Amino acid sequence: MASAIPAPSSSLHDAFNSQQAYAYTAEIAGLGERWPGSPGHKMTENMIHKVLQKDGAQIEADDFIATTPRGPVNVHNIIGKFNVNADQKQDIFVLAGHYDTLFKPGFIGANDGASSTAILLSFADALAHQKTRMQIWLVWTDLEEAIHSFGGNDGLYGSRHLAEKLAANNMVSRIRGLFLLDMIGDKDLNVARETGSSGWLQNFIAQAANQLGYSKYFFQYETNIIDDHISFLRVGIPAVDVVDAEYGRMGVSFDPMGEFHHSNADTMDKVSQHSLEVVGRTILLTVELLNAQN
Repeated sequence: MASAIPAPSSSLHDAFNSQQAYAYTAEIAGLGERWPGSPGHKMTENMIHKVLQKDGAQIEADDFIATTPRGPVNVHNIIGKFNVNADQKQDIFVLAGHYDTLFKPGFIGANDGASSTAILLSFADALAHQKTRMQIWLVWTDLEEAIHSFGGNDGLYGSRHLAEKLAANNMVSRIRGLFLLDMIGDKDLNVARETGSSGWLQNFIAQAANQLGYSKYFFQYETNIIDDHISFLRVGIPAVDVVDAEYGRMGVSFDPMGEFHHSNADTMDKVSQHSLEVVGRTILLTVELLNAQN
């Protein structure tokens, strides 16, 4: 893993290194299957901790045992906190993504799992050199994937536990919002306007994308998606699912989210550094815009 520390940049979004994000994605995909309990899952956890330690984050764990159709599963959400000050009422903004993969032999999830894991690692690298008024939390959720199919309580195990924990600890009022990143490495990038998400936060993303000349990659179609953001919305945290929901060819003969979704063809040749750059810079500029608000 590359460990070179870049020189401080003038802004958070300019500190984002898309080449490193792509390298992280390839390294994670190269670990193979990463469902909870697998060797690849443990190696991914270790990688996340190593980067967070290098970047000076405050690291917290949210560990529990989930009851699933597979039986009990050990779940490990990982939280890296940046720019924490002594103010007990300091605003918090959360950037999240899942690091587990589908329980499916041969599925390595280059886009669905690796790209979201990796972009958060590159956010950590950027935040190591940038001060923000808000605390920025990077959250790697675990066991996002359903065991059989999304519905009832199958799926979103890690995010549901963490959201309920934040609510129980009276933290919700401090959290300005949450961006969930999922499947954002797709070469043919087309981020959906997810209809269950918080519209006012999507407007900030659209503003940032426009400033950077990236508008064509965002919000050109609408869809509703079951994803980790739902867990946080349910407890009152504003949230946006930043997700490309059209992965490969679309049509009645393919998965509703595209031919490569949950397919063993979700491999690194479907992922691009440019897509990671567009999403990474846009999301970090959005954080800057929100950070400037009172």
